[in-house]
Amino acid sequence: MSRVPQQGTETRASILPSNQPSGMGFLGSSYTPIDSLKTPPQIGVRAGDSMSDVIDAVRGVAFYTDSIGFGESSTGLTQGMPLAPLGINYFLNTGQKCSNGATMYTYFEGIPRGDAFGPKVQQVMQEMGLPGLRGLAPGMVEDAKAALDPSPMMNALFGSGYPQCKEIEAQVGDMYGAIRDPSTDESWIESPETAYAGSNGLMYQRRWVQDTDARGKPISLTKEKWAKQKKTFNPDGTPIRKKEGFTNVMSHPATMATIGILCLFMFGVMTMKKK
Repeated sequence: MSRVPQQGTETRASILPSNQPSGMGFLGSSYTPIDSLKTPPQIGVRAGDSMSDVIDAVRGVAFYTDSIGFGESSTGLTQGMPLAPLGINYFLNTGQKCSNGATMYTYFEGIPRGDAFGPKVQQVMQEMGLPGLRGLAPGMVEDAKAALDPSPMMNALFGSGYPQCKEIEAQVGDMYGAIRDPSTDESWIESPETAYAGSNGLMYQRRWVQDTDARGKPISLTKEKWAKQKKTFNPDGTPIRKKEGFTNVMSHPATMATIGILCLFMFGVMTMKKK
């Protein structure tokens, strides 16, 4: 799957274990890599003294080596094994409201991208016939680089608090298509009931995030412009539907007058029939 391009206030999320409260809190998801890392029995490694057991054990070592370095198969030993980059992507509620009334989110991308060591290393890996560096170790480097990037913090500090937003669709959960802890069934993302499966087996959500201009600068409005924009969306991002029906029809003065005339006409017809 191609990586979701940077959108709005998107920023990196750590793939390392955290001590934050369970579930989605102010600091984000409670996901830890160990929740997604396959166990030896799950990849076919079992204790035994047969030749096949030894081969499976060697493949197991190669599996965990690839998990640390590449996040996918790099040799014939691990071909067909359930390797995937470890990490999680999710939307985090910022607590701010968009000018259209929807709640604004930030998209966190915690699945390693493979760009930890720059484009030159990426090119060399391709020339050598090796996959991108999307394992746990390169993911730590990506986390460190993201932590040194002041732009998300500066945007938060100097934003007007009256954002203009855009809706995006982005992958959530891990690269195995999971959005919950397999042991506790605790959700790794907010509002898991709104997530849906894509054709590639991964999960997706749609959320409103900070809009940006052509240079990638967040678009913020003045308080007056923000207030004047029509609030066409509910806080959960669903469109506000106009109330239509019998109640609205009956409350219209012209409709009431027409119905009154018809009632008088019918009353006259019924009276004439009785005579």
